[in-house]
Amino acid sequence: MLSMDEIIEKIDVTRYSVTKMVLVPIVIFLIAISALGYMHFSTGSPVKLGMDFTGGTVVKLKVVESEDVIREKLAQFPLESVSKFEEEGGVSGVMLIFGPMSKEEKERLNETLHREFGGAFEVPSDISGVVGERYLEQAVNAVLIAFLAMAFVVFIVFRTPVPSIAVILSALSDIVIATACMNLVSIELSLGTVAALLMLIGYSVDSDILLTMKVIRGRGELNDRVRSAMKTGLTMTSTTIGAVFAMFFVSTLLPLLWRGFPTIEMLRDISVVLLFGLTVDLMNTWMMNAGILRWYVMRIETKKAAKYMASAPAATSSALSGHTAGSTAQSAGRQKNVKRRKKRRR
Repeated sequence: MLSMDEIIEKIDVTRYSVTKMVLVPIVIFLIAISALGYMHFSTGSPVKLGMDFTGGTVVKLKVVESEDVIREKLAQFPLESVSKFEEEGGVSGVMLIFGPMSKEEKERLNETLHREFGGAFEVPSDISGVVGERYLEQAVNAVLIAFLAMAFVVFIVFRTPVPSIAVILSALSDIVIATACMNLVSIELSLGTVAALLMLIGYSVDSDILLTMKVIRGRGELNDRVRSAMKTGLTMTSTTIGAVFAMFFVSTLLPLLWRGFPTIEMLRDISVVLLFGLTVDLMNTWMMNAGILRWYVMRIETKKAAKYMASAPAATSSALSGHTAGSTAQSAGRQKNVKRRKKRRR
């Protein structure tokens, strides 16, 4: 098994130019923005909204019926999805998710379910459209406030524009790309995935601040500082990815291996979003952010060197002129002493 030092040696990003380090993450970031923009133009939302934000009703039928039969019996209602479920204890059935309905429609649905399926059903969740809209508004506000608070703290800590903007851009890219990946795997925006996006802000800023502190305030050669930060940062991120994968295994893979173990959909969605975000954060932190910081530090060092070189000739000429003036004064003093001696002899 490779040690962390050997891994750093194999993936050493300092071998590449600043342009190459920054270009790839920026291109992927722009592609993700374009994908979200297209989704918003097509559907009215950059990501598919879950029942938490649109409203709807979940019904669990404790009978086994084919999807076609169920859809035929409930054709007059806004049935959005039909999926099988299996709970601990061997209880199985079909889960139905309906879109937003009026009070009258819900009453008719209840009557239809009793008539078609007897009493073998339950309604574990029922959210009105108005409540869903309020949830969505509060979720968006929570993400914006968290992001702005993070940006404020970063500016207070570093007090320089370039490093602060690099940290904020990296966190923004993590969220945008992770959201675009949600569309790829058909994960809806729910209260759980919003929580995952909020966690991504913290995970991203954690490694970015570590890198910035090492590069800006550390000692030693620039590339050595980047590699030192990379060693610590990769250890932190890989540990987090391992913990999140364990959550994904328990919520998604374990039910496939152990029949009867329930699939925990919220934990599955949270873990998938975090895995996307943490993987993307490796790219954004150690390519984009590291590239921007390398450019920033090299520019400062170049300016310092140019300033030193400009001041060096002036100091040299000043020293030479002072030395010449001193020599002239000494010569004049000697001539005066010689004249005085001649006068005394006469």
